[in-house]
Amino acid sequence: MTENVQTLQTAASQDVLFYVLNSTEPQKRERFLSKLLQKIQNEQRRADVRFENEHEAQRYDLTLWDTQPQSFIVHSVARQVAAPIQLYGEHIPKPCEDVLVNLHPQFPQEFSRYQRTIEILDQTDYLVQMGRERYKAYKAQGIEPTVHKIGF
Repeated sequence: MTENVQTLQTAASQDVLFYVLNSTEPQKRERFLSKLLQKIQNEQRRADVRFENEHEAQRYDLTLWDTQPQSFIVHSVARQVAAPIQLYGEHIPKPCEDVLVNLHPQFPQEFSRYQRTIEILDQTDYLVQMGRERYKAYKAQGIEPTVHKIGF
């Protein structure tokens, strides 16, 4: 699977990206997320990652601690410590206002507080269906999301 991550540049206006993976495997979606977060970290940006719930944020936190030291992503769960990348369950009490990575199936109402919002989908029926709903919601807000199909 080719996993290219577009260069993250500060947008003059709000920017919404959909990365649609050609897979139904949760591990591939998670690997793509890790590559994306590495790119965000390398560009010295800040990001909030919104998971479906707190349990998923904590589980992914453990995954990040298992990575190789040279590719470690500096992060925290729900601002337990200061870090450029924060992992959250559904609610983000204090947005970083730079990059939002939304893995939650519901539309992120707080997306307007960020310069860039990134949605990562795979081919799971539920994620595709909910992704289409979020795509429509962004369009209703006057945002034209950019879609990148990965591995098709």
